Amino acid sequence: MDNRQLIIYISEKLKRGYSFESIRDELLECNWTMEKIESAYSFCKVSKKTNSLELFNGPIKRSQFIVFNLFSLFFTLALGFFVIQCNQTQIASADVSFVPASHIKQTKILLFGDMMLDRQVRAKINANGQEYPFENIKNFIAGNDIVVANAEGIFSSFDSKTLDVQNAPLEFTFDPLMLPVLKNLGFTLLGQANNHSLNFGEAGLAQSTTSITLAGLNYFGDPSNIDIHPYVQEINGEKIGFVAYNEFSYQGLDNVISTIKNLRSQVSFLIVYPHWGVEYSPTSTPAQQTVAHKFIDAGADVVVGMHPHVIEPIEIYNGKPIFYSIGNFIFDQNSTGPTSQGLAVKILLDKNSANYQLFPFSITHEQASLMNATNSQMILNSLSKSATANDDVKAEIASGTIKIAR
Repeated sequence: MDNRQLIIYISEKLKRGYSFESIRDELLECNWTMEKIESAYSFCKVSKKTNSLELFNGPIKRSQFIVFNLFSLFFTLALGFFVIQCNQTQIASADVSFVPASHIKQTKILLFGDMMLDRQVRAKINANGQEYPFENIKNFIAGNDIVVANAEGIFSSFDSKTLDVQNAPLEFTFDPLMLPVLKNLGFTLLGQANNHSLNFGEAGLAQSTTSITLAGLNYFGDPSNIDIHPYVQEINGEKIGFVAYNEFSYQGLDNVISTIKNLRSQVSFLIVYPHWGVEYSPTSTPAQQTVAHKFIDAGADVVVGMHPHVIEPIEIYNGKPIFYSIGNFIFDQNSTGPTSQGLAVKILLDKNSANYQLFPFSITHEQASLMNATNSQMILNSLSKSATANDDVKAEIASGTIKIAR
C-alpha cells in the first residue's frame, strides 16, 4: 500500500460511515503506527473541504464521474482485502511523511501506568529478549512526542530478590540495560515517586536516577515527596510540566501542591502523576478525591493516577479530567480479571483544546496488547457509566475521546 492508497482507504471508509476509531484499530492490528494513521487521517480531514477527485487528479469532467466512482468502489474492496491480509512487509515500508507539517499542529503525549520489569517479567525478558513485554504494542508507542510510564521499582546493579524466588519480597530492581531499549521504543520520561523506589534505599534510588539520565531518558518525582523533581519539556511551542506524588511516604503533600502552584506559571500544560489509593479497588477513595481536587485547584490540567493495579473511574472536576487509576502497564499480575487490564491515555494538545484518547489494553504472559474493538468498547462503556461527569462527557468517554477546551 503506497501513500496515496492509505489516504484514499481512510477517506473512503470515513465516507461509508466507519468511525475513525474503528479504522484506527483495524490499521493498528496490521502494524501501522499511530503517527502514520493520524497523519493520513489529518490529511483526510483537510481534504473534506476539497472534492477528493480534485485533490488527487485535478478537476475532472462530468463524463468521468461514473467511471471514477466504479474504480473507487473496486479499489476500496480490493484494498480492504489487502488490509485484512496484513501484508506487514509492505505496511512497514509505507510512508506518509509527505503530509504537510502545517496540517499536524498537535503535541502528542502518551501516558501509561505501572511498569514492573522484575520477577516474572524479568524471567520472560531473559528467555525471549529485551523487547518481549512491548512487542505487541511498540508500534502504538512509536511516533509520540512524550511517552511516560511509572517505573514500579529502580534500575540498578543490585541482584534481583524476586527472580525465580517463591514467596519473594515485594522489592523490585530492574536491569539498567533495559533503559536503552525503552529509549529506542520511544519512552522519554519515567516516574520514580512510588512505594518501590526506596526498596534498595537511597543508594538504589540514586543509581536509578543516574542510570535513567545517562541512558538519555528523564525522570520525575521523589518517593519521599521532599525533592519533588518536576520535569518540563518544550515541544511545538508547548511547555509541558510533570509533577509526581507518592501517597505512601505519608508526608510532603504540601511540597507537591506548592510545586504545582509554582510550576503553573512556567508551563502551558501541567500533568500530575500520583501514586495512591487502595490496591485492587475498583473505586477511588475519599482521600484520593480530596487530594485530586487540591491538585486541580493548585493548577494541574490533568491528574493521572496509579498504584491500585486496576482501572478506576474518571472524574471531571472544574473542567479538568482526573483518571484515578489507569491500572497496570507491564506487570506479571496477568491472570484474567482487572489486573490484566490497563488504560493508556494519549493527550493531543493544540492551542484550543486537549483531546484525551483512551486506549484499553490487556496484559497476557507479561505482554501488553491493545484490546480488540469489542473488548475495548466494554471497558469504555464501563468507564462512561462510572464517571463523575455530565452526560455529554460520558458519551465522549464511551466514544474513546474526551475533548477539553483550553
